Amino acid sequence: MKELKTSIGKIIFWLLVIVFFWLVITHFAQTKQILGVISHGRWYWIALAVVSQIIFYPVYARYLEFILKMFGANLDRSKLRQVYLATKFTDIALPLGFISKVAFFIRYGAKENQPPLNIGIGTTFAMLTDLVAFLGIAIVTMLLLYIMGQPQTYLLVSLLLLALFILITILFLVQIAVLKRPPNRLVLWIIKQLSRMSGRGMIDSDQIEKIILEIGSDLKQNHRKIWPGLGLSLIAQLINMATFAFAYAAFAGQFNILAIITGFTAGLLFTIVSITPQGVGIAETVIVTTLRSFGLDLSVAAAITLAYRGLLYLLPVFVGFYYFSHLELKPKDESIES
Repeated sequence: MKELKTSIGKIIFWLLVIVFFWLVITHFAQTKQILGVISHGRWYWIALAVVSQIIFYPVYARYLEFILKMFGANLDRSKLRQVYLATKFTDIALPLGFISKVAFFIRYGAKENQPPLNIGIGTTFAMLTDLVAFLGIAIVTMLLLYIMGQPQTYLLVSLLLLALFILITILFLVQIAVLKRPPNRLVLWIIKQLSRMSGRGMIDSDQIEKIILEIGSDLKQNHRKIWPGLGLSLIAQLINMATFAFAYAAFAGQFNILAIITGFTAGLLFTIVSITPQGVGIAETVIVTTLRSFGLDLSVAAAITLAYRGLLYLLPVFVGFYYFSHLELKPKDESIES
């Protein structure tokens, strides 16, 4: 049985390798365009944008470590950084949104003998906390836009949809942590599928309910740690905003705070709500449109967008592919090199 699972895992891996090279070929023109645009920018601002992204990953790994510990899962911070980078590849190669990310964390956690449900719920909670931190930034952005007389209706409607999703998710957490009610059939089915995708096989529903209620108790007991976790997530968000600000300065030649926070908010919002992987195609269009509304030329807006999206999503795909292959093909008891 273990040999069969290993063979299936290798088949999946090589299928993803094919997908990866297909992405490289189909996006080669876009890659050349990004490099060409960056070459004409102000290098000192671009260098700062690169540095901010280098800082982002250890900060985010610290955040993941903090959240997972709340749910009884312990993974080394440097390894979490590598796993997160690997999900940059799976986010593009597997258009399944958060499901592929959670499944990959569960799969790696299983190799480190960590409880799969704790890893899965901890990762999901980390992403929820990310959304709440971003929601705070987005609300401030909307207020500033209305104060300055520049309302963006399309951003407001999308933000309301995101807020509704966050509210529903929080109500689910209240249900299991405070009211001690087991999850419904849909949630149980999703958990079972995640378990199967991660290579853990099917888990009995009664066992899932029991573990989830225990995790809910852990969440209630550690509720005071939610705020520090939210703070770490906010710091990570602000680092990414700094990346956008540096990209903006590199091609616009100045800082426009309102344009920067609005462009950043628009890009991240449509990365989250988009039906395409990581908002490819849609987020870029929205960022360019948003920046144009602040008086920037199309070429300048496009340069800022391509540089920013390239640093956050395109270039990490290559690094993520390396870590994905290393994590998937290494023996279970082999340590990961930094």
